[in-house]
Amino acid sequence: MQIEFTAFGFKYGILAEADIVFDVRCLENPFYVPALRDKTGEDKEVRDFIMSFPETDEVLKRIRDYLEYTIPLYEKKGKERLVVGFGCTGGQHRSVTCLYVLRDCFAVQYPHIRIGMRDMERNQKALAQK
Repeated sequence: MQIEFTAFGFKYGILAEADIVFDVRCLENPFYVPALRDKTGEDKEVRDFIMSFPETDEVLKRIRDYLEYTIPLYEKKGKERLVVGFGCTGGQHRSVTCLYVLRDCFAVQYPHIRIGMRDMERNQKALAQK
């Protein structure tokens, strides 16, 4: 089964092709830290900020537990492609960080997980215009 983790921004609409969507807007938002606003979840400073809160660990643990249980069920049903969406406001910070952390958690068992960033570039352009 092909697994794809995709980060997206809710302000640009739901990820229509997703089989599962996790809303991570409950996590602390680096957008409100001026030094982090223009960076992304691919940057160490942003990841460190997001991961510095104990709530982040708990949310990611619960998502990981859910996926560990359900991915084999989808495989058992013969599903050929599973798209897992991680959404935050703009698809630039929190969703991207969560995507990478969880991809790394599943990398040994599912080494061919694909990743996508639906809205990161669009959100960065929108911020630059403000």
